[in-house]
Amino acid sequence: MEAPGKNNESQLRVMAVIAFAVVYSNYMMAPLIPALSREFSVSPYQLGWLIPGFLIPYGISTLVYGALSDRWGRTPVLVTLLCFATATMMLLSFAGSWRTLLIARILSGVGCGGIVTISLAIIGDSYPYEVQGRPMGRMFGAIAAGIGFGSTLGPILNPLVGWRNEFRGLACICCLAAGFIVKSNKSALKVTRRLTSFDQVIREYLVVLEAPRGGRTLAFIFSNGAFHGGIFAWLSLLLISRYHLHDTGIGLALLGYGLPGIFFGTVIGKWADRYGRSYVVPIGFLWAAIFAFLLILPSPRFVAALIITALSMGFDATHPLMSSITTSLDPKHRGQITGLATFTNFVGMGIGALCFQQLIAFGFTVALAIFASAHTLVGFAALYDFRGERPACLPLIRRAIAQSISSLR
Repeated sequence: MEAPGKNNESQLRVMAVIAFAVVYSNYMMAPLIPALSREFSVSPYQLGWLIPGFLIPYGISTLVYGALSDRWGRTPVLVTLLCFATATMMLLSFAGSWRTLLIARILSGVGCGGIVTISLAIIGDSYPYEVQGRPMGRMFGAIAAGIGFGSTLGPILNPLVGWRNEFRGLACICCLAAGFIVKSNKSALKVTRRLTSFDQVIREYLVVLEAPRGGRTLAFIFSNGAFHGGIFAWLSLLLISRYHLHDTGIGLALLGYGLPGIFFGTVIGKWADRYGRSYVVPIGFLWAAIFAFLLILPSPRFVAALIITALSMGFDATHPLMSSITTSLDPKHRGQITGLATFTNFVGMGIGALCFQQLIAFGFTVALAIFASAHTLVGFAALYDFRGERPACLPLIRRAIAQSISSLR
């Protein structure tokens, strides 16, 4: 789906809508855990795997789909996945028991995995690295909108239309998007096989991991995913235990989660293009850690909602910019590399959710303190490790990466 330059902006809007729908389907689930536990008559902790059960298969599947998009083209793989996502979301909406719900959720993770990854790879194909901050900021603004509206409207709409109908609506969006892409890109649907063996795919992953810039960035992406994914997965239970809220109250308390990315995602991207990721990314880590510490303190509901909003801004200032770094590592295999970054992020989020669940046994204060302390250390490490991500340094970095990749192959 590599469109000519004059179509880049319309292509960007389509990719943003797709990313919004997929992320919404992910983030609407965690705030619904209390309601689902009531509906299926099980404890919230029995439904704990609804989050990592989606995130981990999603992350693993991106390793496959990203490589396939490099081999067969972005559009054929993207259309196939949108159809798969439509089917699995519809299956999830008809779940009759909590076990069926969990199985459908896992399948949905496999079905949705790769959609956002390939969308990001398409944007990486269409814009040079030097100006990717703005389009990546818009993409992650759409992702932030999916986070914000999913976490908010998911529980708010449940008493009104039901979570099942929400999933059916999202399935329709995916189906319509697939139809639109087929209609607009018929020529791009032709599959052109590229001779890429399994060994070459593995070798490409190893090249990225062995390159200092690649391995370092992926390690930070994993840590960032574990922090934000772990806390968000259990925010609804924190709000219930502290403020005794129900579905609508949870949705309102999470109203600001993801909103900073909608309004400031593009601005943050422009700052990174102008001043360098060496400053913005570490600030994002430390910012999130500070507000995780503040979430420990007793506070009125309105103040807690503001803290949650500010906490989400840390993700907007880190992950989009680190994702942009990964898309620049090897443009010839951008889908595969973006898939590796997505795998790292989602597996981190899934593991973070499981770890935070275990720490809840000692209380939310202990869990938040441990996560915030670890993230603070990560932020200080980022000050050192991202020091070379300044605009003046990028040409030298790209030449070094190209030489490294050539020598390892």
